[in-house]
Amino acid sequence: MSNELPFDGYKELIQVPLEHSDPKSFDLIKRLLLEIGSSQPNHFSILIQRLTGKNYQNRDAMMHWRHIIENKDGLQKMLSRTVGIQTAAIDYFTQLAPAEENSFFTVDKPQPPQSIKSEDDWMERVYTPGYHLEKLKEEILRAKRYKHALSAIMLDVDNFRKINETLTYKIGDQILVVLVKIIRKTIRTVDILTRYSGDRFMIILPNTNKREAMELAERLRQNVSERTKRLQGLSTGVTITLSVGQCSKDDSSTDFLKRLENVLVEGKKRGRNSVYSIQ
Repeated sequence: MSNELPFDGYKELIQVPLEHSDPKSFDLIKRLLLEIGSSQPNHFSILIQRLTGKNYQNRDAMMHWRHIIENKDGLQKMLSRTVGIQTAAIDYFTQLAPAEENSFFTVDKPQPPQSIKSEDDWMERVYTPGYHLEKLKEEILRAKRYKHALSAIMLDVDNFRKINETLTYKIGDQILVVLVKIIRKTIRTVDILTRYSGDRFMIILPNTNKREAMELAERLRQNVSERTKRLQGLSTGVTITLSVGQCSKDDSSTDFLKRLENVLVEGKKRGRNSVYSIQ
């Protein structure tokens, strides 16, 4: 099967978790994949659509599929029996994605998948207003349900107003685009990057404790400083200040965001181009 339809994530997210532990679900997915065909680039998008009626673009679809597999495992442990992949998928979207309107679930009349615009589409999601809050709420619910660690990083560009005034707003916009690309290459596929406001961004880190988040924040700080030296007019590079925190079991999304923002603001007063953490 994997030789007929090789694609990124097949072995890790389909074959390994399903082939031996739930052969019926594995056979269902194989049948759906054979219907999709090897020429289709968006396998996870279509699998989710066929199983639940939900439409997601491919990067979001892969992230949701990971959560569905985790949800399946959690349900099986809780119920002490095998839970089918479709049941796990429907339960995931019903219980763990409350921000989305619950839709009618069907496998009989699939809708055509949404078109993918790769890099442009990914950038559009990063800049979508409210995306950060929707995703943070979703990840907090999932972390609390499965008792997983959840951390986040908030960052902004040092002296960005001065950069805009000195080098023009056009250069400032280019810097933000480059910053997003640097962050994307530094974080994992499952991590979620969103624009918080202006030149401020947030990265949501599922299954990540504060120590791991601090290490990532420091890598980001170094990568941004080094790689932006290549930009015209920025021989010294751009620096960023970052705040890091791990969500507690009692945190709401708004409380956690406020703490991240307060630490970032206070940190910038103490010294920029640094990483600060919520105590």
